[in-house]
Amino acid sequence: MSGGSAGARRVTATYLLLTLALLGVAGWCLLSRALAPSDGSAVNVGDSAVTMGAVVVTATEPGSLLRVGDEVLTIDGARLADGPRPGRAVAAGDRLVYEVRRGGDTVRLVVTARAYPLFEKLAEGWPTVLVVALLAGASAAMFRLRPGEPAARAAVLAAGTTAVCTAGAAFFPLEALDLVAGGQAWRWFLGEAAFAVLWAAMLHFALAFPVPPADSRYRLWVALAYLGVPVLYGFTWLGAVLVLDRPLAVLAVAGSPAVPSMFAYPVAILAVLIGKYAASTDPGTRRGLRWLAVALGLGTVVYLAVWALPTLLSGAPLLPTRYHGLAFLPVPFAVGLAVLRHRALDIEVVLSRSLVYGALSAGVVGIYVAVVACLSLLFPPIDQVWQQAVAAAGIAALVQPLRRWLQGQVNKRFFGYKDDPYGVVSTLANRLAETHEPGALLPGIVATVADALRLPYVAIEIETKGRTEIAASAGSPCADTHELPLTFQGARVGTLVVGGRAVLRGRDRAALAEVARHAGTAVHTARLTRDLRRSRDRLVRAREEERRQILHELHDGVGPTLAAIALGLDASVRGVDSGSATGVLLGRLRDELHGAITEIRRLAHGLRPPILDQIGLVPALREYAGALASRSARPDGSDPGVTIMLEVPTVMPRLPASIDVAAYRIVCEALTNVTRHARARSCAVRLWVDDDLHIEVVDDGVGLPRRTIGGVGLASMRERAAELGGDCVVVGEDAGGTRVLATLPLPKEA
Repeated sequence: MSGGSAGARRVTATYLLLTLALLGVAGWCLLSRALAPSDGSAVNVGDSAVTMGAVVVTATEPGSLLRVGDEVLTIDGARLADGPRPGRAVAAGDRLVYEVRRGGDTVRLVVTARAYPLFEKLAEGWPTVLVVALLAGASAAMFRLRPGEPAARAAVLAAGTTAVCTAGAAFFPLEALDLVAGGQAWRWFLGEAAFAVLWAAMLHFALAFPVPPADSRYRLWVALAYLGVPVLYGFTWLGAVLVLDRPLAVLAVAGSPAVPSMFAYPVAILAVLIGKYAASTDPGTRRGLRWLAVALGLGTVVYLAVWALPTLLSGAPLLPTRYHGLAFLPVPFAVGLAVLRHRALDIEVVLSRSLVYGALSAGVVGIYVAVVACLSLLFPPIDQVWQQAVAAAGIAALVQPLRRWLQGQVNKRFFGYKDDPYGVVSTLANRLAETHEPGALLPGIVATVADALRLPYVAIEIETKGRTEIAASAGSPCADTHELPLTFQGARVGTLVVGGRAVLRGRDRAALAEVARHAGTAVHTARLTRDLRRSRDRLVRAREEERRQILHELHDGVGPTLAAIALGLDASVRGVDSGSATGVLLGRLRDELHGAITEIRRLAHGLRPPILDQIGLVPALREYAGALASRSARPDGSDPGVTIMLEVPTVMPRLPASIDVAAYRIVCEALTNVTRHARARSCAVRLWVDDDLHIEVVDDGVGLPRRTIGGVGLASMRERAAELGGDCVVVGEDAGGTRVLATLPLPKEA
């Protein structure tokens, strides 16, 4: 364990030293450019050192004798067509003879070397300064807070490489004088090489963010990412040397190591991010990768479309080169969003402490200045021991309350509570006291805990019949989860699952333990309620199935038997004298038998409407609605009656016997009330299914009376819905009419 920790510290120190070395190289680039003279020109074309086969001025400083478009042939007799040969010592103020081709003529110019306008160039390149500063700040914060994270190490290495790239080439273009004097050509080449390595560093960051792959190939992929830069450049250089014969043409192709990398690495980076996104199952990680992929992809496309490709094709970008850094401005914001909002590197605990003690340090300085200022006004000068003791005492008295207040504010932002984590329990108790429906207890608990402790995911799991099911949840599931048992009278009744933080603070655990202790009773109650509802559902379904069986027995067994007996009695009556005692007795028996058959039919219809088994729920409703509509119309045509419209799903799922009976009875009772009492012209019946069966009956009649006396029909509809665990509401519409809305829960278990 200690050996692994020591190895991790060595790796972290190596990354830190390498980054510091890169910053040193960037400082050397700035210093060398500041000390070297300038001729006020620029000859590079974007990331290419020169145009193909010539040194052409692409930009000039005010007051320069050179013009844009001039082809520089010689400088003090040194031919530029022979390729760069830096090394000649030139100082500011030296007069140099330039031979240039301008408009087809050869012109000799005497150019005075000047001091390089370093600070003006830095001010002119403010977009790049802004992007580099944001990248450096985000990378430094990640490395400071999580130095052991591979993504933080890759980020700080990329920040150091960015500094070299910016100081070497992005800020300061290659000048014609740099090709024959001093070492500025090497400075520019070093910056371009750093730009190529920066693409590899971004690929390194994509491989490591937010966590590297679990297999051992991660280091191999990182090594290949960095080795790919010299390999690509090597092939480019070799091809230029073998194919091109002029030194300036070779310089135009091989003078920038960044060109091959900028077209190959963006594809690899996006492929890695998309692959990690597709393989990840954690929603928070996927959101972070999505933001980073969009930022990098958009920045790369904008850079290639606005600056790189137009420069290679036409020799000039669409926008000034100094704005090219803005293409990658979204990248630090995307990384910060992924880290802070989606907790990609789990740094919120360390960040909260850093904010507290950083703000506390600033507050101590402010308090000290304020106390000393007050004492200096009252007792100038402050040179007595008692005065300094008063200042120190004032600071000591105010530091602890200030720290407590700051800690509370930062904790409230990051963790959702102030100093007392048991306030979560009080919030939970208040919310549960306001919850009147048993089914809303567990959703209320998880919502309260998630909101109070700023947890991305909270769930309550209940064990039922040997399997675990999620009874309530808030947020999206994630990889890092913690489980706390929920008990009632010593027996485990469920599990509280929280996710989103790899590290839980002591106060978090204390608050969650207290919540778990109180939530056990609610979970036990919810489980009893659920078991009771399921038992009731099973009883209702069993009753309906039994009724269906009895109906079948009556229809297929008793019914035909009684019908046959009735036919025999009819035949017997016809064979005897109706006035005789036998005829009278047989007639009386026949009438009683027909009455018994009618009563059996009535009882059978009360058990379960036979039409449901014959044609199904929806056709049965259509038939009943059509019969009611026709009966409500007057035969003379003076009143067309009620128009009933039925809206049902195209495909109706198979419903349990208890559900379709209740639905049929509720709709029939509602339609009967419409035709009898509503004096309506139209009525709409709508059925739809999601997790439950929903029924809606709306009419345009007179509505409900002010004083509603619950009739048998309304009570019957409510009882049928309540029996199945649903509800039925009858309300009057504002514009007139009545709405009946019933919900019948469908079974959730097989």
